[in-house]
Amino acid sequence: MAHKGYISSSIKRTVIGAAAIAALAVCLSGCASNPSTRQAKTYGHDGYMGYSNSNPNIPNNFSYLNYKSDGKFAGEVLTQLKGEGVKSNQLYFNGEYLRVLLHVDSRLSDEEADKLRQKAQNLVQYNMPRYKVKTEVAR
Repeated sequence: MAHKGYISSSIKRTVIGAAAIAALAVCLSGCASNPSTRQAKTYGHDGYMGYSNSNPNIPNNFSYLNYKSDGKFAGEVLTQLKGEGVKSNQLYFNGEYLRVLLHVDSRLSDEEADKLRQKAQNLVQYNMPRYKVKTEVAR
C-alpha cells in the first residue's frame, strides 16, 4: 500500500517526460518560420565559398592591397620631391616595414639632404600608416 503524499516513480517519469516533450514543442514552434519569406544572403562564387567577398580585406583576396600597389602609391607620393633634389628612389618592403632609399643630388649639403630625408619620411609615413617607414639618403 502506498503512503499518502508519495508519488510512485512511474508517475514521476511520466510527468517529467510530458514536461520535456511540451518544452521541446514550444522551442521548435518558436524556431519555425515561413521558408518562402526567408532567403539566405549569398556572397557570390569566388572560389573560396564566399569567403573573399564577405571579408574583402583578408590577405588571400586578389584585391587586397599588396606590395606592388603599395610601391606604386609610395612612388607617386615621392614624386612630389623630384624638384627638391631627389633624383630617384628605391623601396624595400619586408612585412610591416618599408625602407625608402632616396638618391639625392650630390650638390646638396648634409643639412639639406637630412631635411629632404625627414620630409620624405613624414610624407610616406603619413600616406602609408600601416607600415613602419625608415628613410635613408644616398648620393
